[in-house]
Amino acid sequence: MKNLFLVILFFGLIIGSQIVLFKQNQSINDELKFEELIDSIIEVKSTNFRGNSNFGSGVIISDDGYVITASHLVNNATSITLVYEGKNFPATLIGYDQFSDIAVLKSEMNSLRPIKFPEKLDVSIGDKVFALGNPFNLGISVSSGILSATGRNFGNPYLDIFQTDASINRGNSGGALINEYGEFIGMNVSIASISGGSEGVGFALPSDKVISIAQEIIKYGKIKRAWIGDFRFRGISYRDQDNQLIPGLLVIGNDGTISNGLKDGDIILKIKGADAVWATFIASINSITPGEEIELEVVRENKTIKLKIVTVLKPEN
Repeated sequence: MKNLFLVILFFGLIIGSQIVLFKQNQSINDELKFEELIDSIIEVKSTNFRGNSNFGSGVIISDDGYVITASHLVNNATSITLVYEGKNFPATLIGYDQFSDIAVLKSEMNSLRPIKFPEKLDVSIGDKVFALGNPFNLGISVSSGILSATGRNFGNPYLDIFQTDASINRGNSGGALINEYGEFIGMNVSIASISGGSEGVGFALPSDKVISIAQEIIKYGKIKRAWIGDFRFRGISYRDQDNQLIPGLLVIGNDGTISNGLKDGDIILKIKGADAVWATFIASINSITPGEEIELEVVRENKTIKLKIVTVLKPEN
């Protein structure tokens, strides 16, 4: 009888803890007011000089009319319109960065509801997330899912980005990925799809990078590029310790302008964990700001070493 009591007590504790956890999660989701969150997302429409139109989403980042969106929606536009609460507002392109696919727009709208930013971007695989945007130009809507992966590389310019299974379709580009606290954690930019529609593999740029670049565009109208020195590369095939041929970049003509950086004859094998090819190197440099580190795996004098090079501001030409 005593053992039976202990078993009942044990299962009671488990069930009790599950109920508490369920109530905690339920209270978090109950606190999310999606009607208010949607107020921070805006429809973006553009037309280019050929008369071709495009549509997508934008995220309101200030109450005085600044909006961020994906640059591929607006960088060749001759006219940009923001649709908010059923009304059309003209917008000005403040600047864009094609290497990160981020653009900043400005309208004369005011008293807007800016998106909520986290004090510090802290995410984990499996986190509950919500994608807000304008899929298929139907208007702003919400889909839910989880954060499937971080640090994904989906080709230039999408390096070190988030992956989610929240439904993301054409028109969601430039919209927001938020966490269960209603905080902006990413800007939706792309999907991987065979059919052309959502197949549970969507990608978002981390919000800390988005906001950093947006602030620079607002301040300077452009991005100040990172730099690690003047040199040339030659693509080669390098035979590794397993006798396998792998791609590499041979450094040629480095003038040594960055201390503790690359040297003539270095062979770059990995760039932020990815294979060393020219497109990846350029995209990696252009996706960070001066002062940030870039991690390289390098062969120097027949020894493989890892370098963490602190970038500096690229000089004006």
